[in-house]
Amino acid sequence: MIPFFGPEDIRPYLDIESLIPTAEAAFRAISDSTAQAPVYVLHPNDLADIHVKAATLTDCPILTVKMAGWSQVLADRGAPASSGLIAVFDSETCKPLAILQDDHLISDYRTAAAGALVVKLLAPEDATSALIVGTGAQARLQAEALMFVRPIKYLSIWGRSAAKVTAMVRDLQLAFPAVDIRGMDNLPAAINRAQIILTATGAKEPVIRAEWIKRGQHITSVGSDDTTKCEIDPAILKDADVYVDAIESAVEYGAPSRAIGKGLIKKADLTEIGLLIGSLAKSHANTTVACLSGLGVQDLTAVNRFWDKLIRSR
Repeated sequence: MIPFFGPEDIRPYLDIESLIPTAEAAFRAISDSTAQAPVYVLHPNDLADIHVKAATLTDCPILTVKMAGWSQVLADRGAPASSGLIAVFDSETCKPLAILQDDHLISDYRTAAAGALVVKLLAPEDATSALIVGTGAQARLQAEALMFVRPIKYLSIWGRSAAKVTAMVRDLQLAFPAVDIRGMDNLPAAINRAQIILTATGAKEPVIRAEWIKRGQHITSVGSDDTTKCEIDPAILKDADVYVDAIESAVEYGAPSRAIGKGLIKKADLTEIGLLIGSLAKSHANTTVACLSGLGVQDLTAVNRFWDKLIRSR
């Protein structure tokens, strides 16, 4: 019988800062074609989706297949909306080695690490103000991730639920007492005061309008992971430098897909994040937008980082 690991087994190996290099490795692998990372998204009903993301990587001893679900029904009950597991296989024999029922923990942490890497690559080095749009687990982790890569002094939080915004501000203020953290009910005003804007929602229609954005701001849209979602106005991309984790998924998902469909940008206007790693510093005169669809190879590089320690723990 193959080993089974639950969230309590996996959680000790997860932290954002140590996963930033694994995010870098994943983005590089997509851009240099050393990874295979097919994605399939199922919508069993109007209130749920499940993402199946597999990945192989040249010279990696393991390969992974992730099944990650999200349910509005669970969210409405006040329960964690995300669930899932990752199956780990031997790359040489393709035999199953373990089941990691992480309940989306690995996805959450590797996405936060990817967000940190993107900000490190694209946002001004001296940026001190940021806005988080969203109040779920990923929004909280993106706020924490920011602190590793930029000297944030002012952090705003906006969400549809005032109670959730208040709770998130309270928790983050305890964790980062030196940062001025405030809930905002006026989204355009919150955007106006932020140099960095991070959206982590399940929005199917844009939450952020193009007319609210100022030249030179950086935006990361985390929730660009299927054909139904679009957190930011596609018109924003028309006058911005646009970066994606993978061209193949960007033309299908989120704001890039809609912007291309409306003729606002072309596929050739998209740049993969992996191509930025190791390059010279970019000018921050233009607005920069990064749309992340989430790649199976991010799960693979994250799991591979702690795989030996995890399997030895048994």
